Amino acid sequence: MATLLTPDVVFAPSLALFQAEALGQLANLQLPATTTQVQVSLRRVFIKRKSDLLGPGEIQIISVITDGVSTEPIQLHSEVFEGIRRKTELPLGPGGLALYRTTNGKVPEFLDYRILIMELDEDVRQAGAILDAVRQDTQFEQFRTALLTAATVAAPPAALITAATDLTLNILTRLLKADRDDQLLLVQGSFSNTFDDLGTRYGVINQSSRSAEISYEVQVA
Repeated sequence: MATLLTPDVVFAPSLALFQAEALGQLANLQLPATTTQVQVSLRRVFIKRKSDLLGPGEIQIISVITDGVSTEPIQLHSEVFEGIRRKTELPLGPGGLALYRTTNGKVPEFLDYRILIMELDEDVRQAGAILDAVRQDTQFEQFRTALLTAATVAAPPAALITAATDLTLNILTRLLKADRDDQLLLVQGSFSNTFDDLGTRYGVINQSSRSAEISYEVQVA
């Protein structure tokens, strides 16, 4: 599915690992069978530059993380920081921001995510209601239902999970009236439990654009 915003970074190492495994060059790398909790946390966000170079403004963090098996298979997170200038690290707190966690003890086979850092043009109070509007969208509800239905039989296919993430990001983009000028950093990524331990093996992941840099981590909780 085409997205309205173009990612600055695409990080999907399991695709290359899948190819290596198919050629007999790599053994499967799975989380232990006893694992019941996985969490994705944003550790650091640094704003290098923004359109309003002199004055402070609002920065919004939006994440869409789809696993297809949790009670809420498409997990959304939004956080707004006010009075932010360029060359500023956002105050995430000592533990960072928890963007995703498994909710029913099921470890997904595939995890697809988007992390968007953007300048906020709309009123901050309106931004807080955006996620509710997404959840009430008809297409969002159709994908949510499709994921929940598929999960009753087997792990939902990666293509369905990725399409759900892309659709959700598109809905958010339209509701926020966001464009490339507002986008400071958009990371698109995915991990597989079969080939890279759902990303836990990479530790803290650092990624950046000209305007922002972030650090995030997938952990067994």
